[in-house]
Amino acid sequence: MAEDSSKQRPPNDDDRNLVVVDEDFIHADAEDKLWLFWQRNQTIIIRGTTIVVVGIIGFLAFHFWQQARQVSLGESYIACQDDVARRAFATANAGETLAGVALLEVADNLRKSNKLNEAAKAYDEAALNLKDAVAPALKALTVRAKLYAALTKVDLGQAGAESGLVTVAEDPTAPETLRGYAMIVLANNALTKGDNASAAKWINLMDKRLRPSNVWAGDKNWLVRSEPGLLTPIASPNPETPVSP
Repeated sequence: MAEDSSKQRPPNDDDRNLVVVDEDFIHADAEDKLWLFWQRNQTIIIRGTTIVVVGIIGFLAFHFWQQARQVSLGESYIACQDDVARRAFATANAGETLAGVALLEVADNLRKSNKLNEAAKAYDEAALNLKDAVAPALKALTVRAKLYAALTKVDLGQAGAESGLVTVAEDPTAPETLRGYAMIVLANNALTKGDNASAAKWINLMDKRLRPSNVWAGDKNWLVRSEPGLLTPIASPNPETPVSP
């Protein structure tokens, strides 16, 4: 009995009717091969292209949004005419670099007015807002905020305040002017306390780590003239060596 030929052929709506057979394109020209490639990969190509385009549009939108936002922030900052406005601006834009700049201005004015407790807090807040700054000038402002926070706390007589000065003095990435100021203050404070060994340490570090023409060279020379022994590190006495009566 002959086999029913209708069972051998797929129905008209069977997807197998749409399969492109490679053998049919063995001798195809470039245009036909391109058509074949498109037929097989059009879904992937369209999806991939859409993702790339959407990604580029998203990046550009974010970039221009950031630019516009920075311009807006700058205009808002410039509009601040007093410390009340600067403080409000910093609160509204906490974490922004310009918030740190505004707080630094507030802190400086508080220090000038001898409101040292408030100034110390404002310097700490300024440093916190500036900590992610990348531009060299803004990084210098971060160090300046830390330095003046420490100086203000020293003026207040707070315990451990000098550790902030030491941090700035030993920071190789800090601007030389700020490092030198921290060193000369540490040397002078040590000398005031009668701690010549610590004073000598900072004087010698100024010679080793700062340029001879640094802006604090004159202050260092004046300090040395007042205490010539500061140029030579003072060795600590050996506890095992008996001291003569």
